[in-house]
Amino acid sequence: MTSDLHHPLSRRTLTRRGLMAATAGAAALGALTTAPASAEGPRPGRGVRWKDGRVFPSFSGAGKITVADLRELDGFDRLLLITLQGLVNRDRPEVYVILDDVDETWLPDLPVRARRLEDPFALVEEHRDRITGAVVYDLASPHTVNLATTLAGLRGGVVASAEQAERFSLPILEDLSGRFADDPAAVHDWAMANLWPECTHEILVGLPPTQTVAVAGIEWTELLREPEHVTDSSNLDTYTVDLSGALGTGEVFVRLTDGFTSDGWGPALTGVEVTADGEVIASFVPNTPGEEGFLFDGSGSSTKEGLRFADGGGRMIYRFAVPEGTAALSAALTLENQFVVSATDQAPTRVEPFASFRDFSVATGALVSWLPPSGDSGSQFEELLAQVEPGTVYAGWFSNDVAGEWSGVELCSRASVIVVAADFYVNATVLSAMRANTRAKPAKPSQRSVEDRTYLTLTIGEGDNIQYCQRHMRELWDDAGRGAVPMNWTVSPLLEDIGPAILKHFQDTATENDLLVCGPSGAGYTYGDSWPQEDWGVFTRLSGDYQRRTGLDVVYAYSTPRPGEPAEPLPDWVLEQYAADVDLRGILQTDESGAISEPGAAVPLIGILYPAGSVDVYVNAILERIEAHDGNGPLFLAGLINAWSWTPSDVVALVEALPSDVEVLLADEFFDLFARKA
Repeated sequence: MTSDLHHPLSRRTLTRRGLMAATAGAAALGALTTAPASAEGPRPGRGVRWKDGRVFPSFSGAGKITVADLRELDGFDRLLLITLQGLVNRDRPEVYVILDDVDETWLPDLPVRARRLEDPFALVEEHRDRITGAVVYDLASPHTVNLATTLAGLRGGVVASAEQAERFSLPILEDLSGRFADDPAAVHDWAMANLWPECTHEILVGLPPTQTVAVAGIEWTELLREPEHVTDSSNLDTYTVDLSGALGTGEVFVRLTDGFTSDGWGPALTGVEVTADGEVIASFVPNTPGEEGFLFDGSGSSTKEGLRFADGGGRMIYRFAVPEGTAALSAALTLENQFVVSATDQAPTRVEPFASFRDFSVATGALVSWLPPSGDSGSQFEELLAQVEPGTVYAGWFSNDVAGEWSGVELCSRASVIVVAADFYVNATVLSAMRANTRAKPAKPSQRSVEDRTYLTLTIGEGDNIQYCQRHMRELWDDAGRGAVPMNWTVSPLLEDIGPAILKHFQDTATENDLLVCGPSGAGYTYGDSWPQEDWGVFTRLSGDYQRRTGLDVVYAYSTPRPGEPAEPLPDWVLEQYAADVDLRGILQTDESGAISEPGAAVPLIGILYPAGSVDVYVNAILERIEAHDGNGPLFLAGLINAWSWTPSDVVALVEALPSDVEVLLADEFFDLFARKA
C-alpha cells in the first residue's frame, strides 16, 4: 500500500436521493428484467457456505480440476470464461485458469489432479448445461460490465459481448446495450434499487469495469529526460519538447514516466500547452476539467490539486489531435522531479473489460461496484458501506490510486468494514476449496541478553494484499537471495480461507531467516484509529482468531494517513483492544520518525522507517540514525522494504553494507529484546 505523496508505499439504509435517482434512471432508460433469481436460474452459491467467525466463504472440496490457459486471450474472452468459472465453481470447484506464469507456478502446490484443455473455449460446451444464458454489457457505458457481472451471478449466466453470445449460441438473459448513458452513478443507483436485495450481504466487491492494455509493437521516441536523482522539486521549470517528428497520423501521444523507478519520485506535471504552427491547440492544468479531453491513459498516475504525478511503473499519456497540414508541433510542459518524456503517433493502449476476481463475485452473488470514494460518488460509497454489518469485507480495490486508497480505506474503517486488496486475485473459487493445514505456532521467546548495540529488523510490505501474496510475493520468494539474511514477510492471515495452499507453501518453505508477519492491520487492511471505538473489538477479535490459528504474532499496521503530515501513533484505545484480543509480540507501524512505545504500553510498538531509494540511500539513512543516537543503551530500528522495487537480493546487499555492530533480527526476536529493554 502507499503512505505519502511521492512514496510508492507513498451502514444502514439507502438515502431518498439514491432511491429517487434509481427509480428515475430505470424509468428513463427502460426497465430491465427484475424477476427473482430463482425464476431465471439457480440461486448463487449452492456450494458456498458462510461460517461464523470467518470473513470469506468456504467452497465445496475439489478432487480434480480442469486447467484452461487464457494467457493468449484478450479481456473480452477472459471475462466470458472467468464468469463461467464462477458459475461452475459455485457448485463444485472444477475450473482453474492461467492468466500468467505465476498461475502455472502454483499448480504443483494444489492437492488435486489436473486435466488440461487444449482449447479454453471448450469450457463453454463442457458446461453449457449450467449456463442459463448471457448478460450482454455495453462498453459505451463501461460500468455495465459490473452490472452485468452482478446480474450473471444472480441469474446463473455468464457475461458476454453481443458477438460472443451469438458465436456460442447463448440465449440473452439481459442486453444492457443502450440502456444506460455513461453515468456510473445512475448504473450504481439502479443496481442498488433493483439487485441489492437479492445479492449476498456477506461481502462487497469493488472492481474496475475496464482496464487499459498496452498495444504491442508501439515505438516511443524519447524527447526529454532528467538525468539526475531529483526528489525535492528543485528542477521545477517549463520544458518545451518538439513533437514534429511524431506527425503523420493526425494524432500525437505524449507519455511521461519515472526516470528512476526505485525511489518513488517520478514526473509531477502542473501545466501543459501544445502549439501547432504557432497556434495553441491545447492548454490545461492537470486534475482539472480542462485535462479531460486530452488524458488518454492515466493508469498508475495519481493526482493532487492542480497536479498529476507518476511514480515507479506508473505513467500518464496524453493524446492531441493535430490539425491537418501541421508542419511544426511542440509542447510546453511544466514539470519537476525525475521525468522521461516520449512521443509516438500510434495509439499505445486499448480498453478491454477487467476480468480478474469475477469468478468469486459470480459464485457468491455479490454486488460489484466501482465507486470513487471521494467527490460526488463518495456519498454513494458511504451508502453502500452502510448496508452491511461491522466486520464485513470489501474485496477488490479503489479507483484513483493512492488518493483512492487513502480515502477508500478511511471510509471503510469509519463504517467498520475491512478492506482486502483482491482485484487481481485469480482462481479464488478454486483456491478457497483447497484443503491445506495452515495451523502454525510462533517461535518460543528469545532468552538472549540485550546488549548496547543497534538492532535492526527489516520487513517486506504489501502482504495484506492477497493478490500480491499470490503473484509478486511468490516471485520474490523464489529469488536466490531469500534466506541469506533475516527478513520479515508480511502476509494475510485471511489466506487461511481464500488461499490456504498459498499460505501453506510459504509456511513450509520458509528458512530460519524468513518470518511471516501479519500485513496491515490484522485480518485485513484498515486504519484502527478511524474505526468507531465501540466496533473496534469486532476487528481485533477476528484478527486474534485468524492470527492465533496461523501463528502470526507480529502486526504491521497503519494509522490514518494525512497527506504531507507524519503518521500519528495508534491511540491507546486501539492498542489496548489489540492487547485484549490478539496475542502479539509487537506492532510495526508506519511512522518514519521511528518513534517507539513507552515502557508499560499495552503492546510494544515501533515506527518503521522507509528510506525510499537505492541500497546506498537506505544504508545512509540507517547510519544517520545511529549517529543521532545518544549512545545510552541499545538502539532499536525497524525498516520497511518496498516489495515493488526491491528483491531479497537487494536486502542482502543492504545488510552486507551495514557496520558489523548492527545486528539484523527477525521481528519476533527483535520485539523480545525490545520489550526486555523497555
